[in-house]
Amino acid sequence: MKSTVNIPKELLDGMTLLSEVINPEFDNFAIVILGGNMDAANYRAGFSVIRLYLFIREGDEYHYEKELEAFAFESLETAYGFLLALPNMSALDLLLRMHGPAGLFENYQVH
Repeated sequence: MKSTVNIPKELLDGMTLLSEVINPEFDNFAIVILGGNMDAANYRAGFSVIRLYLFIREGDEYHYEKELEAFAFESLETAYGFLLALPNMSALDLLLRMHGPAGLFENYQVH
């Protein structure tokens, strides 16, 4: 039986569900990735935002625990580049994106 991720309506307000990540070998938690201003058809000039949330499994359902991090991007292209790189990003790259100086990754492509 597949577990269900229960995303509160408040988290989804103005956001788009980009991904749910559950490790099949360690499924006690899930990471939910939501994005703001991520729709190319309705893109508004300004920042796009990607937010990572932690959900904890209780029985067959995952319930919201807390927000892990939020990332702001000056373009939709940069935001999607980050989203695509995220599953293969090293811990060091992620830490630098979270806590490094602003603009550190402007011209750097994560592979």
